[in-house]
Amino acid sequence: MTDSPEQYLATAPEPGRGWLTEFWAHLAERAPGLEPTMFRQVPMYRFSDSYLKGYVMFTAAKGHFSVHCLEFDLIAAAQAEIPGAFGGKGSVSVKYANEAAKPALFELVDAVLAKHGW
Repeated sequence: MTDSPEQYLATAPEPGRGWLTEFWAHLAERAPGLEPTMFRQVPMYRFSDSYLKGYVMFTAAKGHFSVHCLEFDLIAAAQAEIPGAFGGKGSVSVKYANEAAKPALFELVDAVLAKHGW
């Protein structure tokens, strides 16, 4: 069970740790003061009192990294733009070897932040 971002990072698969650290740092730079809260044992950055009003979250699975949010239009656009991307309605996932996907994923995060006034 993970109760903090540090614990989540420690239990993440090795290839995912660098991705998580990089995306958390990007978020801290773009939205200073936006702190993670734990949601189902994963750090989540909520923009309001409820995640249903908007959030961004990053997960590290055994073979891939994902960016999650409720901006389904932005998710669909990122999935279409990034070669090899996959995921459901609320996430964009890429295999760890797909380092070329990072700029587009950062753009997705920035667009979500901008939509919520960050």
